[in-house]
Amino acid sequence: MNYEIFKTNLFNTIETRLGAKVLSGPDDISCFEMNGLSVNACVISIPGRNFYPVIYPDLYFDKYRKGSTFEEIVENVLDVIRYTNEDTFNFDEISDYEKAKEHIVPRLVSYSVNPEIFERRAYVPYLNIAVVFIYVISSKEDELVSFAINDEQVRTWGVSVKEIFRDSIETSTKLFPPLIESIKEALPLIREEDFRPFYVLTNSRKQYGAACVLYDNVLSDFAEKIGESFFLIPSSVHEMLLIPESFDIRVSEMRQMLLEVNDSVLKPEEVLSDRVYYFDMKNKKLDFASKD
Repeated sequence: MNYEIFKTNLFNTIETRLGAKVLSGPDDISCFEMNGLSVNACVISIPGRNFYPVIYPDLYFDKYRKGSTFEEIVENVLDVIRYTNEDTFNFDEISDYEKAKEHIVPRLVSYSVNPEIFERRAYVPYLNIAVVFIYVISSKEDELVSFAINDEQVRTWGVSVKEIFRDSIETSTKLFPPLIESIKEALPLIREEDFRPFYVLTNSRKQYGAACVLYDNVLSDFAEKIGESFFLIPSSVHEMLLIPESFDIRVSEMRQMLLEVNDSVLKPEEVLSDRVYYFDMKNKKLDFASKD
């Protein structure tokens, strides 16, 4: 049984056994686990319940491939739906922006990866990248369940994208506080001879932490701490490298390093940018780094 047949059979069985309805839900609903795996998710609509359980057919299919029978998986899913209150989604809550905004966070993404998504997704241009908005369903220690906000949802709320941008930064700062570590703290196994005075900016989850550059005062506070302006290398959607201006390295060298990482280390969806940025301590402004 391939994945599509498995998923269809699973959904049909759930609907028959529970009298429920399996919904595709909002666009791009997904679960990002701490091991870096992103899997699809769906919500289950059960008559008489306002809260909708979230399940992950990809993960159940993986169990099926590893030897679990289809009936064992069905019983497992039914138990999750019947008895757990975790990973539930309230469709009524998202309709009220004042409630929904407490779940919305910004995420930095590249324009070049899946450019067609910007035809329907709410976003704000930022330098040469884009800020999209994510609704967090649940944020547990080992997984993050979320979906992207699209234009239709923004119209339903009757608010501006500018307002969502402002509110999302406030929410994200509370849900995912910024974290700045030296490269040695972030990579404790690095050899002493390879150590460089670099820093890593991410968030407390170390997932999609590049968005921390949007947080109020994060960059200016860091500049004050080190006493100078600094460069930023967008090493992935999950973090940025911060390099003090006094460190003897050319912009062309940093960009070459970035391009090599983009081409040989990162997955396409993890690539953020091919440009190096510069934060001016005096003007408190982030912009493109000047060429050598």
